[in-house]
Amino acid sequence: MKVLVTGFEPFGGDKINPTEKIIDSLENEELEGVSIVTKVLPVVFKKADESLANLLAEHKPDIAIHLGLAAGRSSISLERVAINLMDARIPDNENYQPIDEQLRKDGETAYLTKLPIKEIVNELKKEGIPSIVSNTAGLYVCNEVMYLSLYHSAKFGFPAKTGFIHVPYLPEQVVDKFLTNGQNLPCLPLDLQVKAVKIAIQQTMKL
Repeated sequence: MKVLVTGFEPFGGDKINPTEKIIDSLENEELEGVSIVTKVLPVVFKKADESLANLLAEHKPDIAIHLGLAAGRSSISLERVAINLMDARIPDNENYQPIDEQLRKDGETAYLTKLPIKEIVNELKKEGIPSIVSNTAGLYVCNEVMYLSLYHSAKFGFPAKTGFIHVPYLPEQVVDKFLTNGQNLPCLPLDLQVKAVKIAIQQTMKL
């Protein structure tokens, strides 16, 4: 079974994106019965769109799990829905800031995840990893990637199961922000974030 896992480069002034580090950790992972393809996507609306389309066409994964940073969240967040809209709070990494723009004219208004999100959350909690089902992936590049992966699934039949997971800051990011400007933000260690993604893959394969 082929599984695509994507993350993102840093954005919004951060020097680190936890998902980039998760991708690095997964590159050498061996899960029984799984071929893992990984890719770090640009935080650029048009380039992320093109890169994802090329990845899906090239690898035709059975499962796709896309990862993004949700600054300020304290839990692993399994996203339920992606909507056909770009409405960026901040510009992307090439200074493009779409406002109320549609992603696909021939796409649905919204798509629901194809990952077994409640089962994944339950399993993560059993392992002592804070996790929730989230009903908003935002309207930034994270939502775009989730929407386009689900659009591709609906239009072409693959990936059969796809969805999006938001992760918190890493501890080193929170320490830096506290020392720099006194912000006190939630975080989760990298090893637990990587473990959460592996559990998500395994649970998705089962169901």
